[in-house]
Amino acid sequence: MSQDQGWAAPGRPEGPRGSDGGGQEPSGAPPWSAGPPADGGPAVGGSSAGAGWGPPPGAGPAWSAPQRPGIVPLRPLGVFELFEGGFRAISANPKVMLGVSAVVFGGVAVLSLLLTPLFGGAVAGFFNDTLAGAGAGQGDVAFTATSFTGADPVTTIVSFLATTALTGLLVLSVSGSVVGREIRGGELWHRVKGRLLALVGLSLLQGLLLGLVVLAPVAVGALAFLSGSDGAGAAGLVVGLLAGVVLTVWLYVRWAFAAVVLLLERRRVVDSLRRSSSLVRGTWWRVLGVLLLTTVVAGLAQAVLVGPAALISGVVGALGAGAGPSAVATLVTLLFSTVASILVVPFVSAVTALLYTDLRIRQEGLDVELARAAEASP
Repeated sequence: MSQDQGWAAPGRPEGPRGSDGGGQEPSGAPPWSAGPPADGGPAVGGSSAGAGWGPPPGAGPAWSAPQRPGIVPLRPLGVFELFEGGFRAISANPKVMLGVSAVVFGGVAVLSLLLTPLFGGAVAGFFNDTLAGAGAGQGDVAFTATSFTGADPVTTIVSFLATTALTGLLVLSVSGSVVGREIRGGELWHRVKGRLLALVGLSLLQGLLLGLVVLAPVAVGALAFLSGSDGAGAAGLVVGLLAGVVLTVWLYVRWAFAAVVLLLERRRVVDSLRRSSSLVRGTWWRVLGVLLLTTVVAGLAQAVLVGPAALISGVVGALGAGAGPSAVATLVTLLFSTVASILVVPFVSAVTALLYTDLRIRQEGLDVELARAAEASP
Protein backbone atom coordinates (compact mmCIF):
# COMPACT_ATOMS: atom_id res chain seq x y z
CA MET A 1 0.00 0.00 0.00
CA SER A 2 1.50 3.28 -1.05
CA GLN A 3 2.15 5.67 1.77
CA ASP A 4 0.46 8.54 -0.06
CA GLN A 5 -2.46 6.72 -1.61
CA GLY A 6 -4.35 5.63 1.49
CA TRP A 7 -6.65 2.76 0.56
CA ALA A 8 -6.41 3.21 -3.20
CA ALA A 9 -5.44 0.06 -5.06
CA PRO A 10 -1.70 -0.55 -5.46
CA GLY A 11 -0.47 0.74 -8.76
CA ARG A 12 -3.23 3.29 -9.22
CA PRO A 13 -1.80 6.25 -11.13
CA GLU A 14 -2.09 9.44 -9.17
CA GLY A 15 -1.78 11.79 -12.13
CA PRO A 16 -1.06 15.50 -12.06
CA ARG A 17 -2.46 17.48 -9.20
CA GLY A 18 -5.13 20.09 -9.55
CA SER A 19 -5.35 23.45 -7.88
CA ASP A 20 -6.93 21.96 -4.79
CA GLY A 21 -4.06 19.55 -4.20
CA GLY A 22 -5.90 16.42 -5.37
CA GLY A 23 -4.94 13.89 -7.97
CA GLN A 24 -6.43 13.92 -11.44
CA GLU A 25 -9.85 12.34 -11.59
CA PRO A 26 -9.43 8.78 -12.88
CA SER A 27 -11.33 7.79 -15.97
CA GLY A 28 -13.71 4.85 -15.87
CA ALA A 29 -14.28 2.55 -12.92
CA PRO A 30 -11.63 2.41 -10.20
CA PRO A 31 -9.25 -0.53 -10.70
CA TRP A 32 -10.23 -2.07 -7.36
CA SER A 33 -13.96 -2.37 -8.20
CA ALA A 34 -13.95 -5.35 -10.49
CA GLY A 35 -17.58 -6.32 -9.81
CA PRO A 36 -19.06 -9.81 -9.56
CA PRO A 37 -17.68 -12.60 -11.75
CA ALA A 38 -19.60 -13.82 -14.76
CA ASP A 39 -20.60 -17.11 -13.12
CA GLY A 40 -22.59 -15.28 -10.43
CA GLY A 41 -20.16 -16.15 -7.63
CA PRO A 42 -19.20 -13.85 -4.78
CA ALA A 43 -17.86 -10.40 -5.49
CA VAL A 44 -14.18 -9.58 -5.44
CA GLY A 45 -12.77 -10.10 -1.98
CA GLY A 46 -14.96 -13.08 -1.16
CA SER A 47 -17.40 -11.03 0.89
CA SER A 48 -20.88 -9.86 0.14
CA ALA A 49 -23.42 -7.57 1.72
CA GLY A 50 -25.01 -10.54 3.41
CA ALA A 51 -21.83 -12.07 4.82
CA GLY A 52 -22.05 -13.04 8.46
CA TRP A 53 -20.12 -14.84 11.11
CA GLY A 54 -20.34 -18.33 9.66
CA PRO A 55 -18.91 -19.79 6.44
CA PRO A 56 -20.53 -18.82 3.14
CA PRO A 57 -22.90 -21.32 1.47
CA GLY A 58 -21.01 -24.17 -0.19
CA ALA A 59 -17.75 -23.45 1.58
CA GLY A 60 -15.49 -26.46 2.02
CA PRO A 61 -13.69 -27.59 5.17
CA ALA A 62 -10.72 -25.37 4.31
CA TRP A 63 -12.78 -22.20 4.86
CA SER A 64 -11.38 -19.86 7.50
CA ALA A 65 -12.82 -16.83 9.26
CA PRO A 66 -12.24 -13.39 7.73
CA GLN A 67 -8.84 -11.93 8.50
CA ARG A 68 -8.52 -9.42 11.35
CA PRO A 69 -5.12 -7.77 11.25
CA GLY A 70 -6.28 -4.63 13.05
CA ILE A 71 -9.22 -3.12 14.88
CA VAL A 72 -12.00 -4.74 12.81
CA PRO A 73 -12.38 -7.98 10.84
CA LEU A 74 -12.02 -7.58 7.09
CA ARG A 75 -15.63 -8.31 6.15
CA PRO A 76 -18.95 -6.44 6.21
CA LEU A 77 -19.42 -4.90 9.65
CA GLY A 78 -22.45 -4.62 11.89
CA VAL A 79 -23.37 -1.54 13.88
CA PHE A 80 -21.93 -2.92 17.11
CA GLU A 81 -18.67 -3.75 15.33
CA LEU A 82 -18.47 -0.22 13.94
CA PHE A 83 -18.82 1.22 17.44
CA GLU A 84 -16.42 -1.31 18.93
CA GLY A 85 -13.96 -0.47 16.16
CA GLY A 86 -14.29 3.22 17.03
CA PHE A 87 -13.17 2.53 20.60
CA ARG A 88 -10.44 0.18 19.39
CA ALA A 89 -9.16 2.86 17.01
CA ILE A 90 -8.65 5.19 19.97
CA SER A 91 -6.84 2.57 22.05
CA ALA A 92 -4.74 1.42 19.07
CA ASN A 93 -3.17 4.84 18.54
CA PRO A 94 -3.90 6.98 21.63
CA LYS A 95 -1.04 9.37 21.01
CA VAL A 96 -2.76 10.62 17.87
CA MET A 97 -6.43 9.99 18.60
CA LEU A 98 -6.31 11.53 22.08
CA GLY A 99 -2.95 13.30 22.33
CA VAL A 100 -3.20 15.32 19.12
CA SER A 101 -6.88 16.00 19.82
CA ALA A 102 -5.92 17.35 23.25
CA VAL A 103 -3.31 19.64 21.69
CA VAL A 104 -5.77 20.95 19.09
CA PHE A 105 -8.80 21.50 21.34
CA GLY A 106 -6.66 22.68 24.26
CA GLY A 107 -4.90 25.20 22.05
CA VAL A 108 -8.19 26.52 20.70
CA ALA A 109 -9.56 26.86 24.25
CA VAL A 110 -6.51 28.80 25.43
CA LEU A 111 -6.64 31.02 22.35
CA SER A 112 -10.31 31.69 23.00
CA LEU A 113 -9.59 32.71 26.60
CA LEU A 114 -6.82 35.05 25.49
CA LEU A 115 -8.41 36.69 22.46
CA THR A 116 -12.14 36.83 23.16
CA PRO A 117 -11.82 39.61 25.77
CA LEU A 118 -9.75 41.67 23.33
CA PHE A 119 -12.22 41.35 20.48
CA GLY A 120 -15.18 41.59 22.81
CA GLY A 121 -14.12 44.92 24.25
CA ALA A 122 -15.97 47.03 21.71
CA VAL A 123 -19.18 45.03 22.16
CA ALA A 124 -18.80 45.18 25.92
CA GLY A 125 -18.43 48.94 25.74
CA PHE A 126 -21.63 49.18 23.74
CA PHE A 127 -23.50 47.13 26.31
CA ASN A 128 -22.04 49.24 29.10
CA ASP A 129 -23.23 52.46 27.49
CA THR A 130 -26.70 51.25 26.56
CA LEU A 131 -27.65 48.90 29.38
CA ALA A 132 -25.92 50.25 32.46
CA GLY A 133 -28.72 52.77 32.88
CA ALA A 134 -31.11 49.90 33.49
CA GLY A 135 -29.46 49.24 36.84
CA ALA A 136 -26.99 46.51 35.88
CA GLY A 137 -23.47 46.76 37.24
CA GLN A 138 -20.80 47.96 34.84
CA GLY A 139 -18.52 45.00 35.54
CA ASP A 140 -21.29 42.44 35.18
CA VAL A 141 -22.43 43.84 31.84
CA ALA A 142 -18.91 44.09 30.46
CA PHE A 143 -18.00 40.54 31.43
CA THR A 144 -21.26 39.10 30.14
CA ALA A 145 -20.92 40.84 26.78
CA THR A 146 -17.30 39.76 26.48
CA SER A 147 -17.99 36.14 27.38
CA PHE A 148 -21.24 35.36 25.60
CA THR A 149 -21.40 37.44 22.40
CA GLY A 150 -19.65 34.69 20.45
CA ALA A 151 -16.09 33.72 19.60
CA ASP A 152 -13.78 36.28 18.12
CA PRO A 153 -12.97 35.99 14.40
CA VAL A 154 -9.36 34.91 14.93
CA THR A 155 -10.35 32.07 17.24
CA THR A 156 -13.12 31.00 14.86
CA ILE A 157 -10.74 30.81 11.89
CA VAL A 158 -8.00 29.04 13.85
CA SER A 159 -10.53 26.59 15.30
CA PHE A 160 -11.90 25.79 11.84
CA LEU A 161 -8.43 25.18 10.37
CA ALA A 162 -7.25 23.16 13.38
CA THR A 163 -10.29 20.90 13.52
CA THR A 164 -10.14 20.38 9.75
CA ALA A 165 -6.54 19.23 10.01
CA LEU A 166 -7.42 17.09 13.04
CA THR A 167 -10.13 15.33 11.05
CA GLY A 168 -7.56 14.37 8.44
CA LEU A 169 -5.12 13.07 11.05
CA LEU A 170 -7.80 10.98 12.75
CA VAL A 171 -9.07 9.45 9.50
CA LEU A 172 -5.57 8.46 8.38
CA SER A 173 -4.82 7.04 11.83
CA VAL A 174 -7.92 4.85 11.62
CA SER A 175 -6.93 3.70 8.12
CA GLY A 176 -3.64 2.46 9.55
CA SER A 177 -5.31 0.78 12.52
CA VAL A 178 -7.58 -1.20 10.19
CA VAL A 179 -4.54 -3.01 8.80
CA GLY A 180 -2.80 -3.24 12.18
CA ARG A 181 -0.38 -0.38 11.71
CA GLU A 182 0.19 2.46 14.18
CA ILE A 183 1.03 5.57 12.20
CA ARG A 184 2.99 8.19 14.11
CA GLY A 185 1.94 11.81 14.29
CA GLY A 186 4.82 13.08 12.15
CA GLU A 187 3.98 10.73 9.29
CA LEU A 188 0.29 11.58 9.55
CA TRP A 189 0.99 15.31 9.35
CA HIS A 190 3.28 14.74 6.35
CA ARG A 191 0.39 13.03 4.56
CA VAL A 192 -2.28 15.51 5.64
CA LYS A 193 -0.53 18.83 5.06
CA GLY A 194 -0.61 18.43 1.27
CA ARG A 195 -4.38 17.89 1.45
CA LEU A 196 -5.20 20.54 4.04
CA LEU A 197 -6.14 23.19 1.49
CA ALA A 198 -8.42 20.71 -0.28
CA LEU A 199 -9.99 19.71 3.07
CA VAL A 200 -10.70 23.34 3.91
CA GLY A 201 -12.18 23.92 0.47
CA LEU A 202 -14.34 20.82 0.80
CA SER A 203 -15.66 21.92 4.21
CA LEU A 204 -16.46 25.41 2.93
CA LEU A 205 -18.13 24.07 -0.21
CA GLN A 206 -20.26 21.60 1.74
CA GLY A 207 -21.32 24.28 4.20
CA LEU A 208 -22.18 26.70 1.41
CA LEU A 209 -24.19 24.15 -0.60
CA LEU A 210 -26.07 22.85 2.43
CA GLY A 211 -26.84 26.41 3.47
CA LEU A 212 -28.22 27.25 0.04
CA VAL A 213 -30.26 24.05 -0.03
CA VAL A 214 -31.93 24.78 3.29
CA LEU A 215 -32.45 28.48 2.58
CA ALA A 216 -33.87 28.23 -0.96
CA PRO A 217 -37.12 26.41 -0.06
CA VAL A 218 -37.49 28.57 3.05
CA ALA A 219 -37.13 31.70 0.92
CA VAL A 220 -39.80 30.44 -1.48
CA GLY A 221 -42.09 29.67 1.44
CA ALA A 222 -41.44 33.11 2.93
CA LEU A 223 -42.39 34.77 -0.36
CA ALA A 224 -45.59 32.73 -0.43
CA PHE A 225 -46.31 33.79 3.12
CA LEU A 226 -45.80 37.47 2.32
CA SER A 227 -47.77 37.45 -0.91
CA GLY A 228 -50.62 35.03 -0.07
CA SER A 229 -53.40 34.87 2.43
CA ASP A 230 -52.60 34.12 6.05
CA GLY A 231 -53.50 30.42 5.88
CA ALA A 232 -51.91 29.66 2.51
CA GLY A 233 -48.85 31.76 3.29
CA ALA A 234 -48.24 30.04 6.61
CA ALA A 235 -48.65 26.65 4.96
CA GLY A 236 -46.16 27.62 2.26
CA LEU A 237 -43.65 28.73 4.87
CA VAL A 238 -43.97 25.47 6.81
CA VAL A 239 -43.69 23.36 3.65
CA GLY A 240 -40.62 25.32 2.55
CA LEU A 241 -38.98 24.84 5.94
CA LEU A 242 -39.69 21.09 5.95
CA ALA A 243 -38.46 20.73 2.36
CA GLY A 244 -35.24 22.54 3.25
CA VAL A 245 -34.61 20.29 6.24
CA VAL A 246 -35.32 17.09 4.27
CA LEU A 247 -33.06 18.11 1.38
CA THR A 248 -30.28 19.10 3.76
CA VAL A 249 -30.39 15.77 5.60
CA TRP A 250 -30.48 13.88 2.30
CA LEU A 251 -27.41 15.68 0.97
CA TYR A 252 -25.59 15.54 4.30
CA VAL A 253 -25.83 11.74 4.34
CA ARG A 254 -24.80 11.45 0.68
CA TRP A 255 -21.73 13.61 1.31
CA ALA A 256 -20.86 12.10 4.69
CA PHE A 257 -17.70 10.40 3.37
CA ALA A 258 -16.40 13.16 1.11
CA ALA A 259 -13.55 14.09 3.47
CA VAL A 260 -12.56 10.43 3.90
CA VAL A 261 -12.57 9.94 0.13
CA LEU A 262 -10.51 13.08 -0.41
CA LEU A 263 -7.85 11.83 2.00
CA LEU A 264 -7.73 8.10 1.33
CA GLU A 265 -8.41 8.08 -2.41
CA ARG A 266 -6.74 11.44 -3.05
CA ARG A 267 -9.52 12.80 -5.22
CA ARG A 268 -10.41 16.37 -5.99
CA VAL A 269 -12.99 18.29 -3.99
CA VAL A 270 -15.97 17.99 -6.34
CA ASP A 271 -15.07 14.42 -7.28
CA SER A 272 -14.98 13.53 -3.57
CA LEU A 273 -18.59 14.65 -3.24
CA ARG A 274 -19.58 12.56 -6.28
CA ARG A 275 -17.68 9.55 -4.99
CA SER A 276 -19.32 9.77 -1.56
CA SER A 277 -22.75 9.97 -3.19
CA SER A 278 -21.92 6.90 -5.26
CA LEU A 279 -20.92 4.90 -2.17
CA VAL A 280 -24.10 5.86 -0.30
CA ARG A 281 -26.41 5.14 -3.24
CA GLY A 282 -28.62 2.14 -2.46
CA THR A 283 -27.77 2.16 1.25
CA TRP A 284 -28.84 5.68 2.25
CA TRP A 285 -31.18 4.60 5.05
CA ARG A 286 -28.58 2.36 6.66
CA VAL A 287 -25.95 5.11 6.54
CA LEU A 288 -28.46 7.57 8.01
CA GLY A 289 -29.26 5.15 10.83
CA VAL A 290 -25.60 4.58 11.72
CA LEU A 291 -24.75 8.29 11.57
CA LEU A 292 -27.83 9.18 13.61
CA LEU A 293 -27.06 6.56 16.26
CA THR A 294 -23.44 7.75 16.38
CA THR A 295 -24.64 11.33 16.90
CA VAL A 296 -26.97 10.24 19.70
CA VAL A 297 -24.23 8.26 21.46
CA ALA A 298 -21.78 11.14 21.08
CA GLY A 299 -24.38 13.63 22.33
CA LEU A 300 -25.15 11.54 25.40
CA ALA A 301 -21.45 11.14 26.16
CA GLN A 302 -20.91 14.86 25.79
CA ALA A 303 -23.86 15.61 28.04
CA VAL A 304 -22.48 13.28 30.72
CA LEU A 305 -19.05 14.89 30.47
CA VAL A 306 -20.30 18.49 30.41
CA GLY A 307 -23.03 17.91 33.01
CA PRO A 308 -20.70 18.39 36.01
CA ALA A 309 -19.69 21.78 34.59
CA ALA A 310 -23.30 22.97 34.76
CA LEU A 311 -23.53 21.77 38.35
CA ILE A 312 -20.30 23.50 39.35
CA SER A 313 -21.32 26.67 37.52
CA GLY A 314 -24.63 26.67 39.37
CA VAL A 315 -22.89 26.31 42.73
CA VAL A 316 -20.43 29.07 41.90
CA GLY A 317 -23.25 31.33 40.74
CA ALA A 318 -25.15 30.71 43.97
CA LEU A 319 -22.15 31.77 46.03
CA GLY A 320 -22.15 35.29 44.67
CA ALA A 321 -22.65 37.57 41.69
CA GLY A 322 -20.07 39.57 39.82
CA ALA A 323 -17.28 39.14 37.31
CA GLY A 324 -15.24 36.79 39.50
CA PRO A 325 -17.75 33.96 39.94
CA SER A 326 -18.93 34.37 36.35
CA ALA A 327 -15.35 34.02 35.12
CA VAL A 328 -14.87 30.85 37.18
CA ALA A 329 -18.12 29.37 35.85
CA THR A 330 -17.12 30.16 32.26
CA LEU A 331 -13.66 28.66 32.76
CA VAL A 332 -15.09 25.47 34.25
CA THR A 333 -17.59 25.11 31.40
CA LEU A 334 -14.84 25.64 28.80
CA LEU A 335 -12.60 23.07 30.51
CA PHE A 336 -15.25 20.35 30.62
CA SER A 337 -16.37 21.11 27.05
CA THR A 338 -12.79 20.79 25.84
CA VAL A 339 -12.35 17.43 27.57
CA ALA A 340 -15.62 16.22 26.04
CA SER A 341 -14.46 17.22 22.55
CA ILE A 342 -11.12 15.45 23.05
CA LEU A 343 -12.94 12.20 23.83
CA VAL A 344 -15.98 12.40 21.54
CA VAL A 345 -14.60 13.78 18.25
CA PRO A 346 -12.06 10.95 17.71
CA PHE A 347 -14.81 8.37 18.26
CA VAL A 348 -17.15 9.99 15.72
CA SER A 349 -14.33 10.33 13.17
CA ALA A 350 -13.34 6.69 13.67
CA VAL A 351 -16.89 5.38 13.19
CA THR A 352 -17.27 7.46 10.01
CA ALA A 353 -14.01 6.12 8.58
CA LEU A 354 -14.98 2.54 9.46
CA LEU A 355 -18.42 2.95 7.90
CA TYR A 356 -16.69 4.08 4.70
CA THR A 357 -14.52 0.97 4.89
CA ASP A 358 -17.59 -1.21 5.38
CA LEU A 359 -19.30 0.27 2.30
CA ARG A 360 -16.27 -0.39 0.13
CA ILE A 361 -15.92 -3.95 1.43
CA ARG A 362 -19.56 -4.62 0.59
CA GLN A 363 -19.50 -2.95 -2.83
CA GLU A 364 -15.92 -3.29 -4.09
CA GLY A 365 -14.23 -6.13 -2.22
CA LEU A 366 -11.85 -3.78 -0.46
CA ASP A 367 -11.06 -6.54 2.04
CA VAL A 368 -8.66 -8.07 -0.52
CA GLU A 369 -6.62 -4.87 -0.79
CA LEU A 370 -6.67 -4.37 2.97
CA ALA A 371 -5.46 -7.93 3.57
CA ARG A 372 -2.59 -7.37 1.12
CA ALA A 373 -1.76 -4.04 2.79
CA ALA A 374 -1.76 -5.76 6.20
CA GLU A 375 0.65 -8.41 4.94
CA ALA A 376 2.94 -5.72 3.48
CA SER A 377 2.88 -3.57 6.62
CA PRO A 378 6.09 -3.71 8.69
